[in-house]
Amino acid sequence: MALFNILLAIHVLSVVWWIGGVFTVTASLLPLFNRLPADERIQWIQRFEGRFANQARIAVLLAGISGFWMYALLPGAITHTWWIGLMLLVWVLFAIMLFVAEPLRLPAKLGVIRNPRKFLALHAVLLALALAAIACGVIGARGGF
Repeated sequence: MALFNILLAIHVLSVVWWIGGVFTVTASLLPLFNRLPADERIQWIQRFEGRFANQARIAVLLAGISGFWMYALLPGAITHTWWIGLMLLVWVLFAIMLFVAEPLRLPAKLGVIRNPRKFLALHAVLLALALAAIACGVIGARGGF
């Protein structure tokens, strides 16, 4: 049980670090950056992204490792729930964004970064999914579903 509690603490701290950063970017920084002229806005986004992306990658890795490890330790009745599937979906989406799309510069190549509304909307959808996964995970883990 001690191992599970340590993994849970690592998992929760990783998710707070990761999704807290996504919340800050989506709710504060992108609206602020969107007021800037296009070239300056893109420079600020790329400057910030370079610093945050590495932190987010570490947090996503820690959340994934601890989450999968806890999953392996849990009884089958808990692991076969829809809310764990939602958490996994969010993790996969962010892992693809951080480890595939961003290194390949896909948002820039697809023009998403040049369109402030699309870029903010993408972040808002991902944030909403992440917050839903957190809420459902907490309620589900306490037997609420």
